[in-house]
Amino acid sequence: MAMQFVYERHLPKDSLRLLKLTSDGETFHGVLEEFKMDNLPYFAAISWCWTSRSELQQVSFTCNDQQFPVSSHLYALLSNLNPKGVPSSLTIWIDAICINQHHLEEKDVHIPRMSEVYGNSHSVIVWLGEAEDESASVMDPRTVAGLNERLTNFPSYTSSTDVVQFGLPATSDPIWQAIGRLCERSWFYRTWVVQEVALARTVNMLCGSQWLGWDSLVTLINGISRTGLSVLCQNPEGPASTRPNGFGVFLDLVFTRKMHLGGGCPIDYLLRVIRLKEVTKPIDKIYGLFCLLGEELRSAVTVDYAEYEAQYWKVYMEVVRYIITTNEQSFWLLSMASSAERPEGLPTWVPNLNSTIPEVLDFSHQKWHAGILRESPQKIGISIIPDSPNIKVSGFVIAEVQEVVELGSPTPASDQQGGLSPGALRNRFLDMNARCWTLSQNAYSDASEALGAHARALVVDTWADGSPVLPSQQEAVSEAYLDAIAHLSRGDEAEAGDTTLEHRRTVMHQYLRQLGWWGKRPFFATKNGRIGRGAAAMRAGDAVCVFYSAGPVFVLRPKDDGSNELVGDAYVHGCMDLESLPPSDRGPDREFVIG
Repeated sequence: MAMQFVYERHLPKDSLRLLKLTSDGETFHGVLEEFKMDNLPYFAAISWCWTSRSELQQVSFTCNDQQFPVSSHLYALLSNLNPKGVPSSLTIWIDAICINQHHLEEKDVHIPRMSEVYGNSHSVIVWLGEAEDESASVMDPRTVAGLNERLTNFPSYTSSTDVVQFGLPATSDPIWQAIGRLCERSWFYRTWVVQEVALARTVNMLCGSQWLGWDSLVTLINGISRTGLSVLCQNPEGPASTRPNGFGVFLDLVFTRKMHLGGGCPIDYLLRVIRLKEVTKPIDKIYGLFCLLGEELRSAVTVDYAEYEAQYWKVYMEVVRYIITTNEQSFWLLSMASSAERPEGLPTWVPNLNSTIPEVLDFSHQKWHAGILRESPQKIGISIIPDSPNIKVSGFVIAEVQEVVELGSPTPASDQQGGLSPGALRNRFLDMNARCWTLSQNAYSDASEALGAHARALVVDTWADGSPVLPSQQEAVSEAYLDAIAHLSRGDEAEAGDTTLEHRRTVMHQYLRQLGWWGKRPFFATKNGRIGRGAAAMRAGDAVCVFYSAGPVFVLRPKDDGSNELVGDAYVHGCMDLESLPPSDRGPDREFVIG
């Protein structure tokens, strides 16, 4: 049987345990002490990732004259905190040791107090793990300072750019991929680090025995991203298939910290950020950012591991119910509700935050007005049905789905088709697009009108920067579509045979990038001659609906009891502005019950 450390007592609510590590230069031991929250000594708080390659390898260290069992990953952190070769001591707070993880009540009491822990520490130390994958070069402050200085004078990178003339390492230098691999370490993907970094006064990063200031790494990643050099940092094998790009995840942390220090983070932003994060326990999707939530929302959330750990989705419902109760026009919640997995008992209108990657990029930030009028009906928004897991929304049906085509992505960078080769991916996309083009021709009798509608619907009538396509730009979109199809049809000879003007080539590549963004959004046609990009799980027979006060349209699946399942949000060409919607497309007003 594995040993278990025996704590002296259950930690009082007004106290905090801190670990004092003392080293003789070779070995170390620890002492756990209790302090009142209003009389804390100088200490550092640790931000680290519980899961690691060495997670199951147990070792122990001496603490309060007992043996405290920890993972090899944690032991390596404790070993590297004190400098080697000289006697030293350091006082830290770390959750795995300073909170009794076997005492659920103690966890429940202290999780809501993380703002006091991380806010009162003199600094937060980020433990990235042992040195590997040439991390030593990235963690060297002098090397990073030199790169940052040279990046300030670097304009932008293309495949023909000679980076060496700007004093930067050659494109073949291993440091570029070492930077990329560092940002793909598990710490960057952990949910708890969002609030730990946001609440910190200062942040320092530790990898092996090397230290690097947070701001130095922020400047480096910002500079690489700004100049387009991030392509040099990409791992040829890519991150884990279920993980987003490491640079993007890191910059999310940077932006969250900046927003929090500037006054706070909106709840819609926080829920989207943690949707991309990882946890050991699904309930920590909320508990892990608890201290960044507004005070009133915190009071509405129950912190109770014993009660909710198995039925974690009930906490998700608490959060979503509070948001809707305080703001009935929170349609962005319905936009992010779509997910590939859903626990039994979680209504379809509640986002499954434990679905690490959302099923699709949602449409809540698009500049659409599908359900918005200057003079809207009095009863608008979302309402919670008392004593029920259902909600009510006012609106009307505009169409019934007739056919759905899984269009997919044309490019390997956004391949959602199971790792197909670039050639197979292009051919599959071209085949699926041919079917979509037939649906567009069936919907529009005029060939030119069909082409314009098809080209715009594929990219949801927006440019790569999110701005809507203006009437004067519609011809350019059709050109970009035709150029993109010709480019894909040429296959491996695409660039060599491309005689498109430089400007049109730029627009074409933007168009291709957008096709990749919306790759998991199926193309669909309705029975009344509309086309669009829909929700991932939609199918023939689903109802496409307008909800008053919502920007996108939504797809519902009628149930036998008269209620509906929410499938997701969607784009319907020609139906995204309520004031210009033809009366023939409007069904009678009704209240939709969604469960």
